[in-house]
Amino acid sequence: MQRKIRPIAPPAKPLTPKKARKENSIRLQEETTQRHPNATSVLNRPRPLGDKKRNVPVLVNARGLPFLRYKKPQPRNVSGVIRKKLGCRWDWIERRDRLKIELLFAKDEEEWDHITKTKEPSTWSEHPANAIADVNAKIGHFDMRAKELADNMWKIILAERALAEEEASQKQPKQ
Repeated sequence: MQRKIRPIAPPAKPLTPKKARKENSIRLQEETTQRHPNATSVLNRPRPLGDKKRNVPVLVNARGLPFLRYKKPQPRNVSGVIRKKLGCRWDWIERRDRLKIELLFAKDEEEWDHITKTKEPSTWSEHPANAIADVNAKIGHFDMRAKELADNMWKIILAERALAEEEASQKQPKQ
C-alpha cells in the first residue's frame, strides 16, 4: 500500500502589511551591519548636492553621546558603536563605585595600623584613591569629547539648514 504524495510546500500566504514592514526592517538591519567601505566621516559635511532635495540631519542624544541621524531606521552599525561606547563608559562608572567601596576598607585598614602602631611605606588608601582619580579622568575625557563632538555636529546642522534654505529658494520659480 502506497501513501499519498503531498505537495512539497503549502501555498504561500500573502504577507500582511505588518509582516512586510517587519521583514523589510530585518533586511535593512542586516544590510547595515557593516560600515560602508566608501563612507566619509560625518564631520566632513555639508556636502555639495546635485538635483536632490537636501536632507538636514537631526542631532540626537543617546545617554550623553551625540550623533547625527540622517534617516530612520538607524543603521545597525551606528547602534553597535553607540552601545559599545556607552558600555565602556558604564564599566568605568561601575569600576569607580567598586573603588569607592575599596577606599572605605582601605581607611579601616589604616585605622587598624594606627591602633596597632605599625608603619607601612605607603598608605592603604593611596592606590584606590589614585585609581578613582584615573577613572574620573577617563569619564571626564569621554564627556568632554562628547561635548566637542556635539558642538561640531551642531555646526554641521546649522550649515545644512542654511544650504537647504538657499537651495529651496533657488529652486522656487521667481514671480
